[in-house]
Amino acid sequence: MAIVALMTIKLAPSATGSGITEIMACLNGVNYPNFVGWKVLFVKSVGVVMSIGGSLAIGKEGPLAHIGCCIGVMIVYLPIPAFKYFQNEVSKREFFAAGVSAGVSAAFGSPIGGSLFAYELSHPTTFWTFDMIWRVFFCSSVSTYTLSILNQINTNGI
Repeated sequence: MAIVALMTIKLAPSATGSGITEIMACLNGVNYPNFVGWKVLFVKSVGVVMSIGGSLAIGKEGPLAHIGCCIGVMIVYLPIPAFKYFQNEVSKREFFAAGVSAGVSAAFGSPIGGSLFAYELSHPTTFWTFDMIWRVFFCSSVSTYTLSILNQINTNGI
């Protein structure tokens, strides 16, 4: 655990805590520097695995939401020419919300719950549309489906 604490302090200080309040702030338009990135994703992932594996009494739901939003935003900036279209603030916020919902739905195994959680975190804003709710729900469903496939492989083997 000391290694994870040092990694958090030295590599990614924004990986502390669950990240839910920061996610809420980012979804509502606050610019939170260095909240998402490769370092944060790595430190948060290692920290969650070590904490849950070490039987610490912490929840995995908040960190998985933070991991999901890191992955969602970093997908936009992959070096794929077609993704240049999504490199604006509106699309970035939509990918952010989809990542949050995917992380929460993976934690609870509930795609509807993940979608509603992402909506609830960004409720004061007006960027949610009917089409976006369906896209976020689809992302949550894929996340839950992938988790169930991996659980089945873990239980029964390939």
